[in-house]
Amino acid sequence: MKQSYEFKTEQSQKLTLTPGLIQAIKLLQLNASQLEAHIQEQLLSNPMLEIDEEAESERRTKRVEERERAGEDWAQYMRDMPAATPAVFAAEEYEAQIPAASITLAEHLCRELKLSGLAEDLLKTASYIAACLDEDGYLRVSLAEIGERSGAKAQLVREALFYIQGMEPAGIGARNLSECLEIQLKRMGPEAADALKLVKNNLEDIAANRISAMAGQWEMEPERVQAACDLIKTLEPRPGRLFSESPPPRYIRPDIMLEKRGEGFAPQLNEGNCPSLMLSATYKKLLSHPDSDEELKDYINKKMDAAMWLIRSIDQRRKTILSVSSAIIDIQGDFFGALSEFPAPMRLADVAKIAGVHESTVSRCCAGKYMQTPRGLFEMKELFSAGIPSARGRRVTAAEAKKRIRECIDTEDERSPYSDQQLSDLLRRRWGIDISRRTVAKYREAEAIASSTGRRRY
Repeated sequence: MKQSYEFKTEQSQKLTLTPGLIQAIKLLQLNASQLEAHIQEQLLSNPMLEIDEEAESERRTKRVEERERAGEDWAQYMRDMPAATPAVFAAEEYEAQIPAASITLAEHLCRELKLSGLAEDLLKTASYIAACLDEDGYLRVSLAEIGERSGAKAQLVREALFYIQGMEPAGIGARNLSECLEIQLKRMGPEAADALKLVKNNLEDIAANRISAMAGQWEMEPERVQAACDLIKTLEPRPGRLFSESPPPRYIRPDIMLEKRGEGFAPQLNEGNCPSLMLSATYKKLLSHPDSDEELKDYINKKMDAAMWLIRSIDQRRKTILSVSSAIIDIQGDFFGALSEFPAPMRLADVAKIAGVHESTVSRCCAGKYMQTPRGLFEMKELFSAGIPSARGRRVTAAEAKKRIRECIDTEDERSPYSDQQLSDLLRRRWGIDISRRTVAKYREAEAIASSTGRRRY
């Protein structure tokens, strides 16, 4: 077969991402803290960039005026809010902080052991065991291994472990869950005898709430087994977690603050410490200076192009985020204003249509950013939900469906709890929420609610 070669002209369309467009997309995805860090990096690397001190002064003055005005507006707004609605308004930084544990479990035990008056060899072995406990307070190392590592005899290791297991918090030093619960129950005395028997023999049955099976096995009344199980569920399965190290405090700076305006809200971009930028007048003069060589001018021109792109991209980022935020307020205004208990169903496409941008732009705009509202601080992506069909002509969010499920369960007969199918039927009948049994089960599990078998009481 003879091969031939020829030239053809074809037309095609494709999107080419210029460096400027790539930068604009990157900046749009940054939150306020990340943007501030990026600007500081650019100020160090590009001599054409300077902080616009005049603009900064005007912005500080405007910020003070806005806060004074906002303080009056919000004070009145919060007085008008329904009492049951949490009205939260933060300043520029919202602090979500969990205090870290002051000492570890091992440190706590060693302190107590030093005050115990134990003989030196027993004290040394008990301190060694305390150091071997994991963060939950369990001993995962065998006694033989402890004896081998510490050089202590088997009898001494057993005595040391027995002493540790008698210390606080109750349950530490256990080698498994059953032993942990047993230690706690033994301290309660004779009234915990039924619970102790079940923990030793029926741990899986307790977890599955098989009350009838345990009652038949031990020839006990179901109510008696239920009482024992209730007692067991008050115990601490991880006694050492009170001393577990907590994660470091996390500080969240809202990217958008809602400003009360009349009957509605307007978004305000919280740029925090992000400075206003301008082109360096000194370097601009060098471009027109007759003694400047071409290499210097070329360098300055490249840096000036990069600086102008950054300034334009930051301005475009500001406009886009405000536009998208305004669209979100249009959809969620009733929720923010406490006229609705739940956020309205909202998709990327809904916001994109109002804001006049592409869905991908909305997604980048909301990624990793937070909005401070009178209903609290929200990660912007949390406000999005496709919604569930309703027989009453509206779509409801998953959050609303979950709350309705909990309401049904809170009012059910504990002796005959609703099955997932019955819950599905109730949601449809009471609120017109049309979800399947499987969806009910998924939402129930997401809310850490047991199945009907696990909820049944005698």
